[in-house]
Amino acid sequence: MSVLRWSTVKPLLLLLCLSLLVTACSRLGLAYRNLDWLLPWRINDYLNLTNQQQAWLKPRLQKHLQWHCSTELPRYIDWLHNTESILAEPQPNSSQLLEQFTQFDAALQRISIEITPTAVTLLQGLNEQQISELYAALDEDNLEDRQDFLEPPLSVQISERRERMQERLRPWLGRLNTAQTEHIAEWANSLGEQNRLWLENRLLWQTQLRRIVAERNSADFAQQLTRLLQQRQALYSEEYRTSYARSRQALAALFSQLLSSADAAQRERLSHRLLDLSRDLSEQQCAA
Repeated sequence: MSVLRWSTVKPLLLLLCLSLLVTACSRLGLAYRNLDWLLPWRINDYLNLTNQQQAWLKPRLQKHLQWHCSTELPRYIDWLHNTESILAEPQPNSSQLLEQFTQFDAALQRISIEITPTAVTLLQGLNEQQISELYAALDEDNLEDRQDFLEPPLSVQISERRERMQERLRPWLGRLNTAQTEHIAEWANSLGEQNRLWLENRLLWQTQLRRIVAERNSADFAQQLTRLLQQRQALYSEEYRTSYARSRQALAALFSQLLSSADAAQRERLSHRLLDLSRDLSEQQCAA
């Protein structure tokens, strides 16, 4: 039932897509088994690596994938089981759902810590042309997101936010009832200018990234980049920090309302989806 969006740190935290694939893909098993080629393909969207760099990166990606399979997958299975128990309650408590979000954040943090040494070495070895290509890709993403999420009038942003949430929920709940669509409309409106705050905060983070990468030959490069990758919330603007906390609480409250107003067919559908995800995860075999 994840609605988190992975777009802020694609070129540096590519392995974060592991957890998004785990929670968002309808055919998790197929996606997970092919991460060894999906990840280099995504990296190529941002960097044109030399043969030598690709040869260096490949075994490190394999190591990260093995770590994820052996260490993180069992955690995800437990997370799904706990989530299923919460969602099976007649009226799930929003504080319980918020705790599930916190555990999801912790999973992303563990992945970030795992891959930081690889990201540091990879960035440190890029030449000026590769850095320019990276920045051009980031600029293109920023432009597209600005056009899609910020340039429309606020009323349109809110309307599209509502429609995106409805579309994401239908595979899990099926046809939404009137009460649920009203809850979603109230949630979308309550977030207000969240799009602006999100994009402004991402640009702030990227500005720090460019400053650090420009000094990638300095003695404290690894320390600065590690902080940037692993302590993202420390770099949030005060406005975005407040907005982020408020948006998480609003999302937990929304899910609680949606489940409280769900009928038996919707609950059965959701339960089957969660069981399918747990089964897909359980079937993944890690090589020794």
